[in-house]
Amino acid sequence: MYQGAIIGLGNVALGGHLPGWQRRLEFRIVAGVDSEPKRWKLLKEALPAAATYSSIADLPPDLQFIDICTPPHTHFEIAASALKRGWNVLCEKPLVLTEEQFHELRRLATERNLVLFTVHNWKFAPICRQITDLIRSGVLGEIRHCAWQVMRDGPSVTTGTDNWRLDPQRSGGGILVDHGWHAFYLLLEWLARSPTAVRASLENRRQPRLDVEDTAIVSLQFDGAKGRAPTAHVFLTWASPTRRNLGIIEGSLGRLSIEDSSLCLDGGAGGRKDFFFDSALSSGSHHPDWFEFVAEEFLHELKDDSHRGTNLSAAHLCLRLIDRCRASDRAREFVPL
Repeated sequence: MYQGAIIGLGNVALGGHLPGWQRRLEFRIVAGVDSEPKRWKLLKEALPAAATYSSIADLPPDLQFIDICTPPHTHFEIAASALKRGWNVLCEKPLVLTEEQFHELRRLATERNLVLFTVHNWKFAPICRQITDLIRSGVLGEIRHCAWQVMRDGPSVTTGTDNWRLDPQRSGGGILVDHGWHAFYLLLEWLARSPTAVRASLENRRQPRLDVEDTAIVSLQFDGAKGRAPTAHVFLTWASPTRRNLGIIEGSLGRLSIEDSSLCLDGGAGGRKDFFFDSALSSGSHHPDWFEFVAEEFLHELKDDSHRGTNLSAAHLCLRLIDRCRASDRAREFVPL
């Protein structure tokens, strides 16, 4: 059994990660770290035997992993400290905010033969797992285009007195980081190709003086034979009057329409087929059932070297795409990866 500690006892940690860990017999959370003692009580209510600490430096040495659920600007320092102490690291997205930070963490993990893993939980929402299964079954044929839309009426709230998502020094950016990271790893999963160029426009539609963007419009090009290379379009906004997730995936044999809690498959040998799900993607992402699959994927990398680094490679591409989106917004044109 792998013993671990959760760093940061906010909504994501206690509402999504902890119950997800508790569903896995291979893992046991034995400690929690938070600078606010009042949040220790919440952990104790869910896990009475867990020890609580105010700093990662106080954790006992006999851990196998840590789970980082703190704001993005803290990820690098916490992950580096953990890797140096010989602990595997699972971390909420974005893994880090700069290429330099990424390469340093990858170096530390490689030197010590440790797993460095980012939470890509949207892959495991029931509707997204169904999309993946349909694509891999070949019913859509060769994927030619993906469109993904995330509409929100504002940023998610945080447990602090102010919302770190609106502070670029702590968040790394606005909705491009908050939801763009999710969109990018989903596209990488579904297209199974490498992006080659990106064109992005970052806007402030609702609050012009906001320090981070509230809307991002992104077009992506992927590798492939001339005339057959797939494309993707991503639209993300915090300036919508409603919460919705929409998408379209077009293949050579069929088309898949995504509408928050339903899918419609058109074309292919089976004709039209509809799929319905109990909850909408826009209802939030603090789902223990999604995280349970994240923990399983983390376990695969811990136990099997042949899986190790798969998740990290996807995280690196997400980081690169966000950086290139910003460069494209400044240049007002497509920029290469």
